[in-house]
Amino acid sequence: MAILPVQTNSIKNINFCSDHKDNESIVVKNQGLTQDTVEISKEKKGLSKNAKWGIGIGAAAIITAAALLIRGKTKAAQEEIFKLAEHIDFSPAKTVEEARNFARTHLGIKNYDETMPLEVMNWVNEGLANVNNVTKGKAKMFDTIGYVPMEAKEKALACAISAKDGDEYGAILNINKTVFENMNEHINTMIKQALGRKVMFKNKEGKLDLYNFYKNNEASADLLKGLNEFSEKPDTFSLIDKIKLYEDFTSLAYAKGAFYEAPMSKLKQLMKNEGIQETLLAHSKLPDLKQLEKLTTEQQRNVLVDITNTCLSSGDRIHLAYPKGDKFRTIYHEMGHIQHQNSAGYDLYMQMGKPDECEKRFSKVSDITNDFINSKEKQQTANRVSNYAPESPSEFVAEVYRKLISNALNSREKLSDDIMTLYAEYKGPAV
Repeated sequence: MAILPVQTNSIKNINFCSDHKDNESIVVKNQGLTQDTVEISKEKKGLSKNAKWGIGIGAAAIITAAALLIRGKTKAAQEEIFKLAEHIDFSPAKTVEEARNFARTHLGIKNYDETMPLEVMNWVNEGLANVNNVTKGKAKMFDTIGYVPMEAKEKALACAISAKDGDEYGAILNINKTVFENMNEHINTMIKQALGRKVMFKNKEGKLDLYNFYKNNEASADLLKGLNEFSEKPDTFSLIDKIKLYEDFTSLAYAKGAFYEAPMSKLKQLMKNEGIQETLLAHSKLPDLKQLEKLTTEQQRNVLVDITNTCLSSGDRIHLAYPKGDKFRTIYHEMGHIQHQNSAGYDLYMQMGKPDECEKRFSKVSDITNDFINSKEKQQTANRVSNYAPESPSEFVAEVYRKLISNALNSREKLSDDIMTLYAEYKGPAV
Protein backbone atom coordinates (compact mmCIF):
# COMPACT_ATOMS: atom_id res chain seq x y z
CA MET A 1 0.00 0.00 0.00
CA ALA A 2 1.36 3.43 -0.91
CA ILE A 3 0.68 6.79 0.64
CA LEU A 4 -1.49 8.53 -1.90
CA PRO A 5 -0.39 11.85 -3.38
CA VAL A 6 -1.28 14.85 -1.23
CA GLN A 7 -1.35 18.22 -2.97
CA THR A 8 0.27 21.03 -1.03
CA ASN A 9 -2.65 23.38 -1.69
CA SER A 10 -4.77 21.16 0.56
CA ILE A 11 -2.29 21.25 3.41
CA LYS A 12 -2.27 23.98 6.04
CA ASN A 13 1.11 25.43 7.07
CA ILE A 14 3.10 22.43 5.94
CA ASN A 15 6.72 23.46 6.37
CA PHE A 16 8.99 20.47 6.72
CA CYS A 17 12.13 21.82 8.39
CA SER A 18 12.36 24.85 6.11
CA ASP A 19 10.35 27.73 4.76
CA HIS A 20 10.39 26.27 1.26
CA LYS A 21 7.03 25.64 -0.35
CA ASP A 22 6.24 24.13 -3.71
CA ASN A 23 3.26 23.06 -5.76
CA GLU A 24 4.43 19.50 -6.29
CA SER A 25 2.75 16.39 -4.97
CA ILE A 26 4.09 14.76 -1.83
CA VAL A 27 4.29 11.09 -2.59
CA VAL A 28 5.68 8.41 -0.30
CA LYS A 29 5.66 5.05 -2.04
CA ASN A 30 6.36 1.59 -0.75
CA GLN A 31 9.09 0.96 -3.26
CA GLY A 32 12.40 2.27 -4.41
CA LEU A 33 15.46 3.33 -2.49
CA THR A 34 16.82 1.15 0.11
CA GLN A 35 18.77 4.43 9.03
CA ASP A 36 20.64 5.22 10.75
CA THR A 37 18.71 6.76 13.63
CA VAL A 38 15.37 6.98 11.86
CA GLU A 39 12.55 8.90 13.38
CA ILE A 40 9.34 10.38 12.15
CA SER A 41 9.32 13.91 13.46
CA LYS A 42 6.42 16.26 13.89
CA GLU A 43 6.67 19.94 14.65
CA LYS A 44 3.37 21.30 15.85
CA LYS A 45 2.29 23.22 18.96
CA GLY A 46 5.88 23.39 20.10
CA LEU A 47 6.48 19.64 19.69
CA SER A 48 9.45 18.50 17.64
CA LYS A 49 9.93 15.61 16.72
CA ASN A 50 17.80 1.15 -2.31
CA ALA A 51 19.26 0.07 -3.06
CA LYS A 52 20.47 -2.92 -1.13
CA TRP A 53 24.19 -2.42 -1.32
CA GLY A 54 26.12 -5.59 -1.96
CA ILE A 55 28.36 -5.38 1.09
CA GLY A 56 29.55 -8.70 2.36
CA ILE A 57 32.03 -11.51 2.25
CA GLY A 58 33.11 -11.92 -1.37
CA ALA A 59 33.58 -15.13 -3.31
CA ALA A 60 36.91 -16.84 -2.81
CA ALA A 61 37.49 -16.59 -6.54
CA ILE A 62 38.16 -12.88 -6.07
CA ILE A 63 41.34 -13.84 -4.23
CA THR A 64 42.84 -14.94 -7.52
CA ALA A 65 42.22 -11.52 -9.03
CA ALA A 66 43.79 -9.90 -6.00
CA ALA A 67 46.84 -12.09 -6.31
CA LEU A 68 47.37 -11.02 -9.91
CA LEU A 69 47.33 -7.34 -9.00
CA ILE A 70 49.33 -7.25 -5.77
CA ARG A 71 52.94 -6.45 -6.61
CA GLY A 72 55.94 -7.80 -4.78
CA LYS A 73 56.50 -10.86 -2.66
CA THR A 74 53.55 -11.85 -0.52
CA LYS A 75 54.10 -12.12 3.21
CA ALA A 76 52.15 -14.86 4.93
CA ALA A 77 49.43 -13.68 7.29
CA GLN A 78 50.75 -15.88 10.10
CA GLU A 79 54.30 -14.57 9.74
CA GLU A 80 54.16 -12.30 12.77
CA ILE A 81 51.80 -10.75 15.29
CA PHE A 82 51.61 -7.00 14.83
CA LYS A 83 50.70 -4.94 17.89
CA LEU A 84 48.64 -1.85 17.06
CA ALA A 85 49.01 1.40 18.95
CA GLU A 86 45.99 2.54 20.97
CA HIS A 87 45.85 5.69 18.86
CA ILE A 88 47.13 6.31 15.35
CA ASP A 89 47.45 9.83 13.99
CA PHE A 90 46.45 9.90 10.32
CA SER A 91 47.36 12.47 7.70
CA PRO A 92 46.85 11.94 3.95
CA ALA A 93 49.85 10.49 2.17
CA LYS A 94 51.31 12.43 -0.74
CA THR A 95 52.59 9.39 -2.64
CA VAL A 96 51.51 5.79 -3.11
CA GLU A 97 54.69 4.58 -1.44
CA GLU A 98 54.02 6.80 1.57
CA ALA A 99 50.48 5.39 1.83
CA ARG A 100 51.75 1.81 1.69
CA ASN A 101 54.40 2.53 4.30
CA PHE A 102 51.76 4.02 6.62
CA ALA A 103 49.62 0.92 6.25
CA ARG A 104 52.55 -1.39 6.89
CA THR A 105 54.13 0.43 9.84
CA HIS A 106 50.96 1.64 11.62
CA LEU A 107 48.27 -0.86 10.64
CA GLY A 108 50.34 -4.01 10.10
CA ILE A 109 49.07 -4.50 6.54
CA LYS A 110 51.49 -6.81 4.74
CA ASN A 111 50.31 -6.58 1.13
CA TYR A 112 48.90 -3.51 -0.62
CA ASP A 113 47.85 -3.28 -4.26
CA GLU A 114 50.06 -0.61 -5.78
CA THR A 115 47.65 0.00 -8.68
CA MET A 116 45.12 1.60 -6.31
CA PRO A 117 44.70 5.39 -6.74
CA LEU A 118 46.36 7.38 -3.96
CA GLU A 119 43.13 9.01 -2.76
CA VAL A 120 41.50 5.58 -2.44
CA MET A 121 44.48 4.35 -0.42
CA ASN A 122 44.14 7.37 1.88
CA TRP A 123 40.42 6.63 2.25
CA VAL A 124 41.13 3.03 3.25
CA ASN A 125 43.96 3.94 5.62
CA GLU A 126 41.98 6.68 7.37
CA GLY A 127 38.93 4.45 7.78
CA LEU A 128 41.01 1.64 9.27
CA ALA A 129 42.83 4.07 11.56
CA ASN A 130 39.45 5.33 12.80
CA VAL A 131 38.39 1.81 13.77
CA ASN A 132 41.72 1.25 15.49
CA ASN A 133 41.35 4.42 17.53
CA VAL A 134 37.79 3.66 18.65
CA THR A 135 38.82 0.15 19.75
CA LYS A 136 42.12 1.39 21.25
CA GLY A 137 44.25 -0.90 19.14
CA LYS A 138 42.24 -4.06 19.79
CA ALA A 139 40.66 -4.48 16.34
CA LYS A 140 41.90 -7.20 14.00
CA MET A 141 43.28 -5.62 10.82
CA PHE A 142 43.35 -6.96 7.29
CA ASP A 143 46.57 -8.52 6.04
CA THR A 144 46.00 -7.61 2.41
CA ILE A 145 44.34 -4.70 0.59
CA GLY A 146 43.40 -5.48 -3.01
CA TYR A 147 42.01 -3.34 -5.82
CA VAL A 148 40.02 -5.58 -8.15
CA PRO A 149 37.06 -5.33 -10.53
CA MET A 150 33.93 -6.95 -9.13
CA GLU A 151 31.22 -6.70 -11.79
CA ALA A 152 29.00 -9.13 -9.89
CA LYS A 153 28.98 -6.68 -6.96
CA GLU A 154 28.57 -3.56 -9.06
CA LYS A 155 27.35 -1.34 -6.21
CA ALA A 156 29.61 -2.64 -3.44
CA LEU A 157 32.53 -0.38 -2.56
CA ALA A 158 34.42 -3.31 -1.03
CA CYS A 159 34.18 -6.87 0.24
CA ALA A 160 36.06 -8.80 2.92
CA ILE A 161 37.56 -12.29 2.84
CA SER A 162 38.46 -14.13 6.03
CA ALA A 163 42.01 -15.12 6.88
CA LYS A 164 41.04 -18.80 6.64
CA ASP A 165 39.72 -18.34 3.11
CA GLY A 166 42.48 -15.94 2.06
CA ASP A 167 45.27 -18.52 2.39
CA GLU A 168 48.70 -16.87 2.27
CA TYR A 169 47.11 -13.44 1.80
CA GLY A 170 45.40 -13.69 5.19
CA ALA A 171 42.34 -11.51 5.78
CA ILE A 172 41.67 -9.51 2.61
CA LEU A 173 39.86 -6.24 2.02
CA ASN A 174 39.16 -5.99 -1.69
CA ILE A 175 38.25 -2.52 -2.93
CA ASN A 176 35.89 -2.64 -5.89
CA LYS A 177 37.66 -1.08 -8.85
CA THR A 178 34.46 -1.35 -10.92
CA VAL A 179 32.60 1.08 -8.66
CA PHE A 180 35.41 3.57 -8.22
CA GLU A 181 35.99 3.82 -11.94
CA ASN A 182 32.26 4.39 -12.56
CA MET A 183 31.22 6.50 -9.58
CA ASN A 184 29.63 9.21 -11.75
CA GLU A 185 27.37 6.65 -13.37
CA HIS A 186 26.29 5.25 -10.01
CA ILE A 187 25.37 8.66 -8.62
CA ASN A 188 23.47 9.62 -11.77
CA THR A 189 21.54 6.34 -11.57
CA MET A 190 20.58 7.08 -7.96
CA ILE A 191 19.34 10.52 -8.99
CA LYS A 192 17.22 9.07 -11.80
CA GLN A 193 15.72 6.51 -9.44
CA ALA A 194 14.89 9.14 -6.83
CA LEU A 195 13.21 11.31 -9.47
CA GLY A 196 11.22 8.38 -10.84
CA ARG A 197 10.08 7.24 -7.40
CA LYS A 198 8.94 10.66 -6.24
CA VAL A 199 11.60 11.06 -3.59
CA MET A 200 13.04 14.00 -5.49
CA PHE A 201 11.89 16.48 -8.16
CA LYS A 202 13.23 19.40 -10.13
CA ASN A 203 11.94 22.75 -8.91
CA LYS A 204 11.04 25.84 -10.96
CA GLU A 205 14.72 26.82 -11.14
CA GLY A 206 15.58 23.41 -12.56
CA LYS A 207 17.39 22.41 -9.34
CA LEU A 208 17.06 19.02 -7.68
CA ASP A 209 14.87 19.15 -4.60
CA LEU A 210 13.44 16.67 -2.11
CA TYR A 211 9.76 16.28 -1.44
CA ASN A 212 9.02 17.72 1.97
CA PHE A 213 8.53 14.32 3.61
CA TYR A 214 12.23 13.62 2.99
CA LYS A 215 13.54 16.98 4.16
CA ASN A 216 15.51 16.69 7.35
CA ASN A 217 17.29 19.93 8.18
CA GLU A 218 21.08 19.79 7.81
CA ALA A 219 21.37 16.26 6.42
CA SER A 220 19.00 16.87 3.51
CA ALA A 221 20.39 20.37 2.92
CA ASP A 222 23.89 18.92 2.54
CA LEU A 223 22.60 16.17 0.26
CA LEU A 224 20.78 18.62 -2.03
CA LYS A 225 23.75 20.96 -2.13
CA GLY A 226 26.04 18.11 -3.13
CA LEU A 227 23.67 16.64 -5.69
CA ASN A 228 23.10 19.97 -7.43
CA GLU A 229 26.79 20.80 -7.49
CA PHE A 230 27.55 17.35 -8.86
CA SER A 231 24.82 17.65 -11.53
CA GLU A 232 26.28 20.94 -12.71
CA LYS A 233 30.03 20.28 -12.38
CA PRO A 234 30.81 16.60 -11.74
CA ASP A 235 34.45 17.08 -12.76
CA THR A 236 35.06 19.34 -9.75
CA PHE A 237 34.32 16.45 -7.38
CA SER A 238 37.21 14.36 -6.12
CA LEU A 239 36.72 10.63 -5.83
CA ILE A 240 36.31 10.96 -2.06
CA ASP A 241 33.77 13.78 -2.52
CA LYS A 242 31.77 11.38 -4.66
CA ILE A 243 31.96 8.67 -1.99
CA LYS A 244 30.61 11.12 0.58
CA LEU A 245 27.75 12.12 -1.75
CA TYR A 246 27.04 8.44 -2.44
CA GLU A 247 26.87 7.78 1.31
CA ASP A 248 24.67 10.82 2.02
CA PHE A 249 22.21 9.39 -0.48
CA THR A 250 22.48 5.99 1.19
CA SER A 251 21.55 7.47 4.58
CA LEU A 252 18.30 8.76 3.11
CA ALA A 253 17.77 5.46 1.34
CA TYR A 254 18.13 3.52 4.60
CA ALA A 255 15.64 5.83 6.30
CA LYS A 256 13.10 5.26 3.54
CA GLY A 257 13.60 1.53 3.73
CA ALA A 258 13.24 1.45 7.51
CA PHE A 259 9.98 3.40 7.30
CA TYR A 260 8.41 0.51 5.42
CA GLU A 261 10.26 -2.49 6.82
CA ALA A 262 10.19 -1.57 10.54
CA PRO A 263 6.71 0.00 10.76
CA MET A 264 6.04 -0.90 14.41
CA SER A 265 8.97 1.18 15.57
CA LYS A 266 7.68 4.18 13.62
CA LEU A 267 4.17 3.73 14.94
CA LYS A 268 5.48 3.77 18.50
CA GLN A 269 7.43 6.94 17.76
CA LEU A 270 4.36 8.61 16.33
CA MET A 271 2.23 7.69 19.32
CA LYS A 272 4.65 9.46 21.67
CA ASN A 273 3.77 12.77 20.04
CA GLU A 274 0.74 14.34 21.68
CA GLY A 275 0.01 16.52 18.67
CA ILE A 276 -0.19 13.49 16.40
CA GLN A 277 -2.41 11.72 18.91
CA GLU A 278 -4.81 14.69 18.74
CA THR A 279 -4.85 14.56 14.95
CA LEU A 280 -5.57 10.83 14.88
CA LEU A 281 -8.22 11.10 17.57
CA ALA A 282 -10.00 13.76 15.52
CA HIS A 283 -10.07 11.33 12.59
CA SER A 284 -11.01 8.31 14.76
CA LYS A 285 -7.71 6.68 13.85
CA LEU A 286 -5.93 6.50 17.19
CA PRO A 287 -4.56 2.93 17.15
CA ASP A 288 -4.16 0.38 19.91
CA LEU A 289 -0.45 -0.45 19.89
CA LYS A 290 -0.93 -3.79 21.64
CA GLN A 291 -3.31 -4.88 18.91
CA LEU A 292 -0.96 -3.60 16.20
CA GLU A 293 1.88 -5.72 17.55
CA LYS A 294 -0.14 -8.84 16.68
CA LEU A 295 -0.42 -7.85 13.01
CA THR A 296 1.93 -8.92 10.25
CA THR A 297 4.62 -6.49 9.13
CA GLU A 298 2.64 -5.77 5.96
CA GLN A 299 -0.51 -4.99 7.96
CA GLN A 300 1.47 -2.76 10.32
CA ARG A 301 2.94 -1.01 7.29
CA ASN A 302 -0.52 -0.33 5.89
CA VAL A 303 -1.59 1.22 9.18
CA LEU A 304 1.56 3.35 9.29
CA VAL A 305 1.05 4.57 5.74
CA ASP A 306 -2.59 5.47 6.45
CA ILE A 307 -1.73 7.30 9.68
CA THR A 308 1.15 9.19 8.06
CA ASN A 309 -1.06 10.29 5.20
CA THR A 310 -3.76 11.40 7.66
CA CYS A 311 -1.22 13.55 9.51
CA LEU A 312 0.12 15.05 6.30
CA SER A 313 -3.40 15.84 5.10
CA SER A 314 -4.16 17.56 8.40
CA GLY A 315 -1.25 19.94 8.02
CA ASP A 316 1.11 18.30 10.48
CA ARG A 317 4.79 18.95 9.92
CA ILE A 318 6.03 15.40 9.64
CA HIS A 319 9.17 14.04 8.03
CA LEU A 320 11.79 11.30 8.16
CA ALA A 321 14.87 12.03 10.24
CA TYR A 322 18.26 10.65 9.23
CA PRO A 323 21.90 11.63 9.80
CA LYS A 324 24.48 12.69 7.25
CA GLY A 325 26.16 9.81 5.49
CA ASP A 326 29.53 8.48 6.62
CA LYS A 327 32.12 8.18 3.87
CA PHE A 328 33.76 5.28 5.74
CA ARG A 329 30.53 3.28 6.11
CA THR A 330 31.72 0.39 3.96
CA ILE A 331 35.12 0.14 5.64
CA TYR A 332 33.53 0.01 9.09
CA HIS A 333 31.08 -2.64 7.88
CA GLU A 334 33.79 -4.86 6.40
CA MET A 335 35.90 -4.48 9.53
CA GLY A 336 32.80 -5.64 11.41
CA HIS A 337 32.86 -8.91 9.48
CA ILE A 338 36.47 -9.62 10.43
CA GLN A 339 35.89 -8.78 14.09
CA HIS A 340 32.72 -10.91 14.10
CA GLN A 341 34.61 -13.92 12.79
CA ASN A 342 37.02 -13.55 15.69
CA SER A 343 34.33 -13.09 18.35
CA ALA A 344 32.04 -15.88 17.14
CA GLY A 345 34.61 -18.28 15.75
CA TYR A 346 34.89 -19.16 12.07
CA ASP A 347 32.53 -22.16 12.07
CA LEU A 348 29.70 -20.40 13.93
CA TYR A 349 30.20 -17.24 11.88
CA MET A 350 29.78 -19.20 8.65
CA GLN A 351 26.43 -20.50 9.90
CA MET A 352 25.24 -16.88 10.14
CA GLY A 353 25.53 -16.19 6.43
CA LYS A 354 22.79 -15.25 3.99
CA PRO A 355 20.50 -18.07 2.79
CA ASP A 356 22.28 -18.45 -0.57
CA GLU A 357 25.67 -18.52 1.17
CA CYS A 358 24.43 -21.22 3.56
CA GLU A 359 23.10 -23.25 0.64
CA LYS A 360 26.53 -23.21 -0.99
CA ARG A 361 28.33 -24.10 2.25
CA PHE A 362 25.95 -26.58 3.87
CA SER A 363 23.42 -27.47 1.12
CA LYS A 364 20.72 -25.92 3.32
CA VAL A 365 19.93 -22.74 5.21
CA SER A 366 21.38 -22.95 8.71
CA ASP A 367 19.02 -22.97 11.69
CA ILE A 368 20.44 -19.70 13.01
CA THR A 369 19.91 -17.87 9.71
CA ASN A 370 16.52 -19.46 9.14
CA ASP A 371 15.33 -18.29 12.55
CA PHE A 372 16.63 -14.77 11.90
CA ILE A 373 15.04 -14.24 8.49
CA ASN A 374 11.68 -15.72 9.56
CA SER A 375 11.27 -13.77 12.79
CA LYS A 376 9.10 -10.68 12.40
CA GLU A 377 10.58 -9.11 15.53
CA LYS A 378 14.20 -9.74 14.54
CA GLN A 379 13.61 -8.52 11.00
CA GLN A 380 12.04 -5.28 12.19
CA THR A 381 14.84 -4.76 14.72
CA ALA A 382 17.42 -5.29 11.99
CA ASN A 383 15.60 -2.98 9.59
CA ARG A 384 15.92 -0.16 12.11
CA VAL A 385 19.68 -0.49 11.72
CA SER A 386 19.64 -0.48 7.92
CA ASN A 387 17.88 -2.06 4.98
CA TYR A 388 20.82 -4.42 4.54
CA ALA A 389 21.00 -5.67 8.12
CA PRO A 390 18.01 -8.10 7.76
CA GLU A 391 19.83 -10.15 5.11
CA SER A 392 21.46 -12.42 7.70
CA PRO A 393 22.81 -12.47 11.26
CA SER A 394 26.32 -11.74 9.95
CA GLU A 395 25.17 -8.71 7.95
CA PHE A 396 23.16 -7.49 10.94
CA VAL A 397 26.24 -7.68 13.17
CA ALA A 398 28.46 -5.96 10.59
CA GLU A 399 25.92 -3.16 10.18
CA VAL A 400 25.58 -2.66 13.94
CA TYR A 401 29.37 -2.66 14.27
CA ARG A 402 29.79 0.06 11.67
CA LYS A 403 27.16 2.15 13.47
CA LEU A 404 28.90 1.66 16.80
CA ILE A 405 32.17 2.89 15.28
CA SER A 406 30.50 5.82 13.53
CA ASN A 407 28.49 6.79 16.61
CA ALA A 408 31.61 6.73 18.78
CA LEU A 409 33.48 8.99 16.38
CA ASN A 410 30.59 11.41 15.93
CA SER A 411 29.27 11.41 19.53
CA ARG A 412 25.86 10.11 18.47
CA GLU A 413 23.33 8.46 20.75
CA LYS A 414 23.70 4.83 21.73
CA LEU A 415 21.76 2.18 19.88
CA SER A 416 18.59 0.90 21.52
CA ASP A 417 18.65 -1.99 23.99
CA ASP A 418 16.78 -4.38 21.72
CA ILE A 419 19.32 -3.85 18.92
CA MET A 420 22.23 -4.42 21.28
CA THR A 421 20.56 -7.49 22.84
CA LEU A 422 20.21 -9.05 19.38
CA TYR A 423 23.82 -8.04 18.59
CA ALA A 424 24.99 -9.89 21.71
CA GLU A 425 22.89 -12.93 20.80
CA TYR A 426 24.91 -13.29 17.62
CA LYS A 427 28.18 -12.69 19.48
CA GLY A 428 28.77 -9.24 18.03
CA PRO A 429 32.30 -7.98 18.78
CA ALA A 430 32.90 -5.48 21.56
CA VAL A 431 33.63 -1.90 20.54
